[in-house]
Amino acid sequence: MEKLNSHAVALSLGLTTTVLYLICLVLTAITPLPVLVVVVNSFQHSLDLSSVMSKSTTLASIAIGIVGWFITAAFIGYIFTFLYNKLGQKFSS
Repeated sequence: MEKLNSHAVALSLGLTTTVLYLICLVLTAITPLPVLVVVVNSFQHSLDLSSVMSKSTTLASIAIGIVGWFITAAFIGYIFTFLYNKLGQKFSS
């Protein structure tokens, strides 16, 4: 079994998450707030988040969101690759 390259997986997940974040940002910008409340509440197991939601976004919050999600996804990529390679060794023997 071929091992996964941890840097490639981490970078791929980080970039994929960045693209999804930007798509979400655009959809959030063009969607009316009442519709966003329904969608977000359904994603959060019907928690009522309407009192904390707003459509005010700054460039700083966008940058922090992109960097934060990129780092989180890359970290998950490293964990995934480590586990995949370890389990692959165990089950291929």
